[in-house]
Amino acid sequence: MNNVKRSEITEVIYDDVMLMTETVEMDRGERVEMMVDIYDSADTVRHHDLRTNERHQPLQHTGSVSVKNRKHRAVEVCLCLVCVLLLTAVMMLCVYFTTERNQLLNHINNLTEERQKILTKYEQILIHNNNLTEERKQIKNKIDKLQRVLCEQDQRADNFKWIYYNFSFYYISSEKKIWGDSRQDCRQRGADLVIIYSKEEQEFLQKVAGNDVFWIGLSKTEKVWKWIDGTTITKGYWRYQYGSSYSDYCALMTSSGWVDKACYFSIKWICKRTILKPLIT
Repeated sequence: MNNVKRSEITEVIYDDVMLMTETVEMDRGERVEMMVDIYDSADTVRHHDLRTNERHQPLQHTGSVSVKNRKHRAVEVCLCLVCVLLLTAVMMLCVYFTTERNQLLNHINNLTEERQKILTKYEQILIHNNNLTEERKQIKNKIDKLQRVLCEQDQRADNFKWIYYNFSFYYISSEKKIWGDSRQDCRQRGADLVIIYSKEEQEFLQKVAGNDVFWIGLSKTEKVWKWIDGTTITKGYWRYQYGSSYSDYCALMTSSGWVDKACYFSIKWICKRTILKPLIT
């Protein structure tokens, strides 16, 4: 486009020169005036070219600035995205560590509660153990007292003895009496005819009986066998099936089990004084 304009300007100058040639006969003043016009035209052309160059140069500068602005905007967008990602990561870490902290606190609270429960149970066990120790002392005192009583009785008479087994004392007589008198003798000694509560106790008394027989606290009235405390037997240790035509019968302890016999026979007997009543088995 600049070349076109320059051609036009050149043509204008050429026409002016031709005009100068045709007007040679003009006076000097007129020629000078024409030369001034030519110089003015040349200056006009130069100023036109300068304005044209100045008009195009800002366009080139504007394009470069636009590219730089786009680069700057891209960098700003990337930085914003990085900041958003970092902020999101920080928030997620905060949530994660807060959750972990809460779970840890809950676990610590649970452990504290369990520890408190264990301490409470331990204190209860200690209290129970102390109570057992106190009961043991009381039982020991009772045993010692009974032993002193029995020793005093042994010093007054030589025809009887006491045997200790499982929190009970058993008096084994050496004389013979009917069942009713035997029970009366036991009561005078602070005891009663023996009541058997377990198989282990039965086996113990069978060994004590040996080859002898002894009255025990079991009798039959109106065909029903009852202990001296009024309870009906639920389990017996009979040597053979009992049965008799006599209305009143009493039980004897032997080395092989119980036998029934008329209560008016004179036989040895076993008394029992219990410190703690054992469970019936």
